[in-house]
Amino acid sequence: MSKLPYPVVALIAATVGALLVCAFAPFGWWGLTLVCPAILYALILHRPWKDAFSLGYVFGLFFFGFGVSWVYNSIHEFGHAPVVLSAFLVALLVLFLALFPALTAGLYSWLYRERSADLWGVLAFATLWVLSEWVRGWIFTGFPWLLVGHAHHASPLQGILPVLGSFGASWAALVVSGLLVVLLLGSVRQRLGSAALLVSVIAVSLAAGQVKWTTPQKESLSVALIQANIPQELKWDRAQKRHILGKYHQLSVAHQDADIIIWPETAIPAYYASVKDTFIPELEKISAANNVDFLVGLFTHDPGTDRTYNSVMTLGEEQSFYAKRHLVPFGEYIPLRNIASFLADHIVLPMSDMSSGAGRPLVRLKGHYVGASICYEIVYGSEVIEAMPEARFLVNVSNDAWFGDSLAPHQHLEIARSRAIETGRYLLRATSTGISAVIDPRGAIVGQSAQFEEEVVRAKIRPYTGHTPYSRWGDSAIIAILSGIFLIICLHRWYTLRSVKH
Repeated sequence: MSKLPYPVVALIAATVGALLVCAFAPFGWWGLTLVCPAILYALILHRPWKDAFSLGYVFGLFFFGFGVSWVYNSIHEFGHAPVVLSAFLVALLVLFLALFPALTAGLYSWLYRERSADLWGVLAFATLWVLSEWVRGWIFTGFPWLLVGHAHHASPLQGILPVLGSFGASWAALVVSGLLVVLLLGSVRQRLGSAALLVSVIAVSLAAGQVKWTTPQKESLSVALIQANIPQELKWDRAQKRHILGKYHQLSVAHQDADIIIWPETAIPAYYASVKDTFIPELEKISAANNVDFLVGLFTHDPGTDRTYNSVMTLGEEQSFYAKRHLVPFGEYIPLRNIASFLADHIVLPMSDMSSGAGRPLVRLKGHYVGASICYEIVYGSEVIEAMPEARFLVNVSNDAWFGDSLAPHQHLEIARSRAIETGRYLLRATSTGISAVIDPRGAIVGQSAQFEEEVVRAKIRPYTGHTPYSRWGDSAIIAILSGIFLIICLHRWYTLRSVKH
């Protein structure tokens, strides 16, 4: 493809970037994570690093431009920001995110411009791609959304997730993607080597997928996830508080035969102190009469420090609290407040003064430790596993009403499925307006709600014990492996150049 004129190549890069979005939920065409990067890889072969960088940037603009378009919905529709400001903020985000595939392509070309597709090139491209995903996951608090590995919760590469996590699955997928290019464009010897490596990667993943890393306990628990379908525009209306609490109470009473009832993020749109002597005792009566435990989302406030937290609390056999630690910038707090506080004059930010919680993400339900996460926290696998190995199952509560009718709720659920597989645990996901779901340790959905419907998801789960390799090592294992590979690639590049000069 190096002979094609640049405008044609740029158009192809834009097309495959946009198409890659379909690899993720709600479409789920995971094979595109193999095809689209392969086409980008083929496009940058033999091109100067500046051209490769720009092609990667075009690819990224269309990938993230379509893939995270829901951010506009959150800012404009529910944040009530002006159209121009909403578009500007989303454009800034997309322009920034597009730098990551651009740097991947540019660095690859700088290292291997003169080489045809070969095994060294495949390793370099896959490693650079995943290292860029990793950096994207923590820089400026991180945005690890649309990782290639997230699409493989139900593919032959699923077995990589409990061993090396989503970044490991991303790397395996990118290696397979690059090998497809070598099979098409490489020499006979290279094709044979690529075919052998391709079979090996898939065989290892399938074998790993057969291993039962965690062990179910004999006890089973009946759970009920309450989705009251409270519209975002009503959630923070104080006049609606009684109606909202009444709706959750009514739905819970109808399912009080469950062992555990879970309400979504900030289902109680009030501080704990304001309801602990009024509404909370009503839940405690239901709990005591029916031997049912509750987990509910609400706000907590520390008068000693004057800090407010987005929290969940449990009540029943034991009362426990968890305060959200990883906050959403411009949603729950304003970074660089002295510089960016002007946004508060243009965007409705009902939770913009939150503080980060501390401690491990553990609460107690029915005598078990449970790994808790609130909304956006589920996208950070390295933080979810901080609850291991004590956590017997996971709970994620969210208010996906912020996303409206967009790709985000589907993508959010898909990420949660990866977390269940990585930890080898059931994951209970309760949301305000959908999609609520019970996910088993293999990532399969046991029960699921429709969006924008009042619904209660019922299922039976089993607590699990034990560690997966990923819950034990976290991302450090795959990053150490990739760093070692990158060092070897650089040494190989240096040795090759040195040999040419001599």
